[in-house]
Amino acid sequence: MKTYAIINERSKGGPTMKATQRRDLLIQTLNQATTPLKATSLAKEFGVSRQIIVGDVAILRASHYDIIATNQGYLLADKATSVDDSRFRGKIVCQHLADQAIEELTIIVNHGGFVENVEVDHPYYGLIKASLQIKQVGDIQDFHAAMDKSAGTMLSSLTNGIHLHTITTSDEATFVAIKADLKAAGILLDEGI
Repeated sequence: MKTYAIINERSKGGPTMKATQRRDLLIQTLNQATTPLKATSLAKEFGVSRQIIVGDVAILRASHYDIIATNQGYLLADKATSVDDSRFRGKIVCQHLADQAIEELTIIVNHGGFVENVEVDHPYYGLIKASLQIKQVGDIQDFHAAMDKSAGTMLSSLTNGIHLHTITTSDEATFVAIKADLKAAGILLDEGI
């Protein structure tokens, strides 16, 4: 990226970049990014530790920059949603065991759906929302690998498997077909209960 070249030019041979400069360049980098950027990659480019980048992102969020974290890296929130008004955007409510998550995501992606996020309604904290940014099979594989590596649990484990996804599709008919396939797989929450 162009910004990385700017970062490297400023940091080579000169004094260490000031924190405010680094954060300004971090925002420039995120503004130019079209896909999520990993903290480790940003740390390497800026010549700092991953933890410094995590701290920078927290400070930028507190300064009203809407930066989201996905399992694929950081992204500005306005780039994490569907900007194509020609696509249909809707929410689905699912309930399943953790071992059905890959099946759920695969059904959506195989129809050409884009899984923007996951939401759960926690009894104490209220709405908890996490960005997923899953567009293709490779994203599902990355998500699965990250879950295995961290030995993490699904957000839906907090709510007996009930969760929502915001998804975009080419049209409403595709959205309806996704819901039908999820229902057939026993993944879509039964709306008749």
